[in-house]
Amino acid sequence: MRAVVRDVIDLMELQWQLLSVDSQTARRKLASAVVAGTAAVTLAGSALTVLLVGLGVWIHEWTSLSAGASIVVIAVVSFVIVGLLLWLAAGAVTKASAAMSESKSEFVESLKWLKATLVSPSSSARNQIRAEDFDFPSMGEARAETATGPGQYRRDYTAQN
Repeated sequence: MRAVVRDVIDLMELQWQLLSVDSQTARRKLASAVVAGTAAVTLAGSALTVLLVGLGVWIHEWTSLSAGASIVVIAVVSFVIVGLLLWLAAGAVTKASAAMSESKSEFVESLKWLKATLVSPSSSARNQIRAEDFDFPSMGEARAETATGPGQYRRDYTAQN
């Protein structure tokens, strides 16, 4: 049971490190999404007031369009620009979300392993093959392993001449 607890702690530490690295990457990518989204909202707010009225009046003065038609043309152009900025922001958010996919999949695999280990520790794949099983003896010793059960080995070291 001690090995399981140690493995769970190791797993939690590794999961935390992976989440930390992935969250830093996602934060950098999300920053551009926030900037584009903020610009889009700011532009939409100002476009509905200053640009619509100002440019609508300007177009009315320079063309044969009525004041209402001029304002509608400016509103359509402004909303096309806002739509483009929101599309760019959505793409940046998608990229930021994709950066976390490795952490998500690793977390799911870790939960599967943890469940399998807690339900049946002796048949868990992690307990059948452990790093300690690959420790090689020092020079002058031979290693013999005798199976004592599923995934369990007894190590016997004998001196060689």
